[in-house]
Amino acid sequence: MRVRLRDLAEGLGLSVMAVSKALHDAPDIGAATKARVRAEAEKRGYWPNQAARSLRSKQSGLIGLLVPDLASEEAAGIAGGLLRAGEAARISVMVAASGEKKGGEAAQVKAMMGRGSEAIFILPKITTEHRSLALEAVMQAGLPVIFFQRYPADVSPGRARVSWVVRDMAHAAQLVLDHVWKQGHRSVAYLGGHPAERSHAEHCKAVREGAAQMGMELVGEATMAGLTPEDGEREMERILQGKSQPTAVICGNDAVASGAARAVLQAGLHLPGDLSIVGLGDGELARHGPVALTTVAFGNLGKAGFELWMASRDGGEMKPRTVGCELIDRGSTAEAGGGGKPSPTPSR
Repeated sequence: MRVRLRDLAEGLGLSVMAVSKALHDAPDIGAATKARVRAEAEKRGYWPNQAARSLRSKQSGLIGLLVPDLASEEAAGIAGGLLRAGEAARISVMVAASGEKKGGEAAQVKAMMGRGSEAIFILPKITTEHRSLALEAVMQAGLPVIFFQRYPADVSPGRARVSWVVRDMAHAAQLVLDHVWKQGHRSVAYLGGHPAERSHAEHCKAVREGAAQMGMELVGEATMAGLTPEDGEREMERILQGKSQPTAVICGNDAVASGAARAVLQAGLHLPGDLSIVGLGDGELARHGPVALTTVAFGNLGKAGFELWMASRDGGEMKPRTVGCELIDRGSTAEAGGGGKPSPTPSR
């Protein structure tokens, strides 16, 4: 049988109010009494009835996070940041994956709301669809919803209880362009991410415009390679077969950069001696791929999203946030014209 607050109070000879205050570390309860209450609660296996508490406060202490795939590095990073922030604030996080089934996002969101989530956080699938059934479900329930990285096309600033957290892709592009410019690179190639992903499109646009303003040649224009190392390797092989060769390659994510690096090494070239490569995201592949990648690191989106929601939990405005970034130089770039140490060619 579950131990109730009343059971603790009777066993300790205290009032229910005194026991409750002791468990919540109230200042008007002595340290000795608090110690007694906590020891008894631990001994008897007591834990708070969150359902009853949420009925009184209208705050369940539970939020939901929906991601496309729990195994992806992007989803894992966001979930980790949100979970750590929630733990510090004593907020529980329910995490689910939408999967490939059509309507999966809306179904999972409805399940989270049915279990009492007071806010929904969504890392959406990359899609060309403008309508979000998940958003419609949350809006109908009147709950706050915060999108990570990308958001539906019909969402605009000021829409009630809807917000988002994104990366500063324009600044990320400029950091990389400034970096390779200072190293003497004037001919660069660009291998971007997914063309339907809003942030990838913003990064591509910023690189294209920034290179033009700085007088840099963009070899082969700007290619949206994809999301995987295989995509980067394929596109890099194509570039290496061209007549005009870049001295540096700017990539839309670390996975593409890692694949591009592999293609360069397989061609018998050296990194960064013959060609410099820069990634984006500072993920595992940047640190532990075939070459330690110079890349751009961002603040954690999950943590920023949680802070945005907490600031508005009592009715404040949910203003969109843009997460800043910094360049991490790990040596996959060097001065144009043969600077830097050669890298070994990996075996397949």
